Amino acid sequence: QRRVRGLPYCFVYLQTWHHDTHNAMGIMKVDMCRETSIGWEKTNKFPTEPVFAGRPDGESEDDGVLMAPVFDADTEKTDLYVWDAKSLEVIAIVSTPVTVPFTLHGTWIPE
Repeated sequence: QRRVRGLPYCFVYLQTWHHDTHNAMGIMKVDMCRETSIGWEKTNKFPTEPVFAGRPDGESEDDGVLMAPVFDADTEKTDLYVWDAKSLEVIAIVSTPVTVPFTLHGTWIPE
């Protein structure tokens, strides 16, 4: 969030990979101040790196949503997932007309 950019922070959001046990990648929220973490993962789902979008009038550092394309290995399609940034509960899944490979990350393609 712009209002906290450059200031001390607690939360980090990352992509995880569990290929040996779950055949999945996931999203993790790490609270570095409390030394705790929570995660989201589903078998055969492969999210790219999540992007945080803060609520404009948010009162806490994690008040907002995470967004990432998620490749589904069962259907070979990609949907845009939206998670609540506090709980990592999925709050929306948006169908997309394209397939984004799960190895693609941190890239902006304008067209």
